[in-house]
Amino acid sequence: MEGFKLNDRNFAIVAVRWLLGIQSLGSGINWWFKILPFPNMHEQIEGPVKHEILRVLVESNWMFSTAKVLEILLGLALIFNRHAVLMLVLSFPVILMTFLLDLFPFLGNFGPFLAGDLSGAAFWASFLDMLFFGAGVFVMQAYLMSEYFGDYRQMFTVKPGGEPAAWSSVFASAPVRFTLRWLSYTVGAISTLWVIGMIIGIIPWSSLALLAPPR
Repeated sequence: MEGFKLNDRNFAIVAVRWLLGIQSLGSGINWWFKILPFPNMHEQIEGPVKHEILRVLVESNWMFSTAKVLEILLGLALIFNRHAVLMLVLSFPVILMTFLLDLFPFLGNFGPFLAGDLSGAAFWASFLDMLFFGAGVFVMQAYLMSEYFGDYRQMFTVKPGGEPAAWSSVFASAPVRFTLRWLSYTVGAISTLWVIGMIIGIIPWSSLALLAPPR
């Protein structure tokens, strides 16, 4: 398509900046003002096992509040394209932990699924939950950081005043950027549109039940 140059670097960066920015801003705001069916400081955590860790973080209050402030700052930085390079670094631990909180429960379902104790629908649901939420934001973050690799290059210096490690250039390689770009378009766009739909009321919050059917 002539108007939509999806594989154009500049277009891709702007598109993914907005996708991740919207998700980060919405997730951060939700901590104080309930706009999404995700954990909030005003409620008790209820749900599957993966929420046990979230319960501890939420009960600490300051830990989750700090993470949510970083998400809001990241969202604003990406949307307005100001200090985005810095905020991607500062928020990386939050994005990584978000991904791992969805990844480990999915990996833990392999055994029960193979043993016949977990239905195929529940196993597939745990994969979608990991893919469209945790993995979605992680892939978008990784893609933007790969495009901004020139700004991060010196961070890979082995010793102060030296040259960055040769292996670090893999993050800026064309195949890596291409893969992350299209994963960002697909997984990132679907998860972001789903989040927007729940915020504005087009998609009911109960739709998340599709990702968590009975075992």
